[in-house]
Amino acid sequence: MSYKKKNKLSVFLVLDHAPDYRESFLQELCKYVNLTVVAQPCEQDFLCPPDRRIGYEYIELPTLRFEGTNWQPGLVRLLIGKSWDAICVDLNLRHLTRLYLYLKGRGYRKRWIWRGQIFGHNDNRPIRWVRRNLLKYSAGCLTYSQPIAQRVFDLFGVKAVSFNNTQVRQEDFRQPVFDTHSGLRLLFVGRNQPRKKLDRLISLAMRCSDVHVRLIGTGMESLMIPAELSASGRVAVISRTIGKDLDPHFDWADLVASPGHVGLLVLNAAQHGKGIVIDNQSRHAPEFWPAKEAAQPFINFENEYEINKFIDYMKNHRWKLQEWGHRLQDVAKQKYSIEYMAQVHYRMFEDVATGAKPESHA
Repeated sequence: MSYKKKNKLSVFLVLDHAPDYRESFLQELCKYVNLTVVAQPCEQDFLCPPDRRIGYEYIELPTLRFEGTNWQPGLVRLLIGKSWDAICVDLNLRHLTRLYLYLKGRGYRKRWIWRGQIFGHNDNRPIRWVRRNLLKYSAGCLTYSQPIAQRVFDLFGVKAVSFNNTQVRQEDFRQPVFDTHSGLRLLFVGRNQPRKKLDRLISLAMRCSDVHVRLIGTGMESLMIPAELSASGRVAVISRTIGKDLDPHFDWADLVASPGHVGLLVLNAAQHGKGIVIDNQSRHAPEFWPAKEAAQPFINFENEYEINKFIDYMKNHRWKLQEWGHRLQDVAKQKYSIEYMAQVHYRMFEDVATGAKPESHA
């Protein structure tokens, strides 16, 4: 179905995926532009699509995978020969069709905007050379966080703007609830992956009898929970839960905990007015940045002495829980909302379409 309206910019947006947690952003963005979204199937990478896609044209392209590379031959016919005002593409060096189209299509490089995390784990010399040649001739770059935008500008002199990646709308921010009780209640929401190191929270509950933990998300049933923790309810495992069904769990929690890699969980905590404690030894997604801005606690979850010291501090300074929560939510409300994110995208599209320069790279 086509949703195109007159006098709006036409934008071709190529994403790795367009799962359910991206739907609010896409609906907000199509208020400003005629939006066509191209993505690979969510199910191919164990993500969930939205129940409905509203306001934009969605084209799903299967991905052919070979030796760690991705190919989408159907992307060629969708892009070539069309008169898009702006072309915005997730920068993923494994998607070779995107790189081929960019390098081949000099005629539309002035409308081509790279988008995403930009810098991956691999930063060897050949990768740096490829990245530099992709970025420096593009129309601009939309990044997940301000430090990435600054790095892009410093290295390549490219117009780079942070849209502050999030999945929270302004209307989603809630008044926090803090119950009076003894002990400490810790919450984790997300997928069970090795890099999340959730076993550290289970070990913490084993050592500290007044610590309660809830682990919510896909794959949690595979965690090995000691029988005594499960029977006493001190560690609860709950399958994937979304939307307002998460409200009572965040209301139950004193603090959100990320013992390993963290990403959008930071903004989930902000949505509910709860603070977040984050492992300071793990490599994090760009969404960890608002936690830095809001001075959230970062500790070494591998160091039992440091963790125990932190737990004791919390028991004697419970007012810090509310302070962290309020501070994180205030930062998120100012510039980590779906509305802010869509407006930054639109301003970049408008600048590219009109030939103007973005006001800043931060």
